[in-house]
Amino acid sequence: MNIKDIFNFQKRDTQTDYSVSLSYPLVYNGKNADFAHTFVLELYRRILTDCFNHSSEIPQDKQGALWDSVMCFGAEKGAKGLISFLAEAITARTQKLYLVFDNGFVRLATNEEKKDIDADPIKKGAVCLCFADFKQATILLVLASLMERLLENANAGLNISRSVLIQINQLRESVSLPNAEGAIAQAKAIEQGLKSGKGALLDAADKVEVPVFNTDPLESALEMLYGLMSFFTGMPRAYVSGELTAGLNATGEGDQQATEQGLKFYFVSIFKPVCEQLFGVQNLTFKTSEWRKFAEIANVLPVLEATDAIPAVVKERLVKEMFG
Repeated sequence: MNIKDIFNFQKRDTQTDYSVSLSYPLVYNGKNADFAHTFVLELYRRILTDCFNHSSEIPQDKQGALWDSVMCFGAEKGAKGLISFLAEAITARTQKLYLVFDNGFVRLATNEEKKDIDADPIKKGAVCLCFADFKQATILLVLASLMERLLENANAGLNISRSVLIQINQLRESVSLPNAEGAIAQAKAIEQGLKSGKGALLDAADKVEVPVFNTDPLESALEMLYGLMSFFTGMPRAYVSGELTAGLNATGEGDQQATEQGLKFYFVSIFKPVCEQLFGVQNLTFKTSEWRKFAEIANVLPVLEATDAIPAVVKERLVKEMFG
């Protein structure tokens, strides 16, 4: 007799598996949406779009190169705009991105053009960008992945909350294994009856419950993730989460100021130098939308108009600087 038989000689009956496998429909209909990557990509696309909304001096005939188009003019140009090229490169932390402005469109540079750009890095109409040190993008991908796990848990909880839990008093003691099929059939009949709004015959000690999905832990976790994303992007939490200012009387001035402060980093370090070199735009400036500044300007303009102590050329320059 071997060791296995020594420890099992008193227990020869076959063990029955009473475990229950819960299946959560967490798959997407169709292709996987890649939530984390898409979230970070759209966040950077939105930031760069707002950089354009706060910029000046981009000619109208060159603004079309900023945007994507459903009209595909070929594999190399026309379908994708500058903002999408930049957002994708930031998200992927691309080592080298070569772009060329060609006949009103932005496209990837050819191998020959890459050599020319390396030989003359400040050549107008072409740029070489490096986002390898943009580590915040990787951190955002990690945070977005955690958000995706939360949404999957929420999906599972919502699906469970659609079920009906029938608790039969002393079920295992009162139903033998050969009679289990009958008990299961009765439970399914009770479940279908309750879901269709009918009554059900139960013992006094039996219970019927509908699970309640508690969203408080989910909301708390999302608040924490939005706070971390706000820190690493430099944008306010309301901007990252897409929330509007609460209340009709709330001006949202604090969020607006924080948004402009965060946008200036992306404007000065990415949007402005790329547009100036790629489009040949000079002195691209950041325009503020702060209403208090416009109110102050409204008080200054009559004074400038009335005084003769300031030359007209200086007045014109001051007005341009005030309006950004």
